[in-house]
Amino acid sequence: MLCDCCKKREAIVHVTKIINGRRTDIHLCSVCAQKEENLKGYSDFNIIDNDFFRKMAYPDYSDHSAEEPRCASCGMTYSEFNRLGKFGCPDCYEVFKEEITPLMRRIHGHTKHVGKVPNRGTGVFRTVNQIKRLRQHLQKLVREEKYEEAVTVRDEIHALERRISHIDEQKEE
Repeated sequence: MLCDCCKKREAIVHVTKIINGRRTDIHLCSVCAQKEENLKGYSDFNIIDNDFFRKMAYPDYSDHSAEEPRCASCGMTYSEFNRLGKFGCPDCYEVFKEEITPLMRRIHGHTKHVGKVPNRGTGVFRTVNQIKRLRQHLQKLVREEKYEEAVTVRDEIHALERRISHIDEQKEE
């Protein structure tokens, strides 16, 4: 998509304005975005130069800084990570921790891996995870003093635990 202002360069900044219920979309290249009066207040957030996804979309783009930190183990810079989309070694995670923590929070909503249940997992595995989720929900209900709902969840947990013990008994036989 070309820049709405100059119609020459690729648009990398996309702004949606809603004024009095009317939506207006503006697509700008980095040069025109820096000139745009309405975006001047955002320079502190480095919107124009924050180019993780731009580097992923345009692999030839590079913006090397002479004083950019490097991983002592593999020599990778954060710019190279932006270009490649993956780190060079396990030590990079510690070296670039300051940069990747907000990135992970922005992309995934949190920085801790919580995992998920496999689609074709065993019944016991699924049930154990379901019990774990229900226990967390039960604690929340008790904190909120929703005791009637808590009783229902507690009974569901007990039923699932009985199902697991029944499966375990069958395996022993």
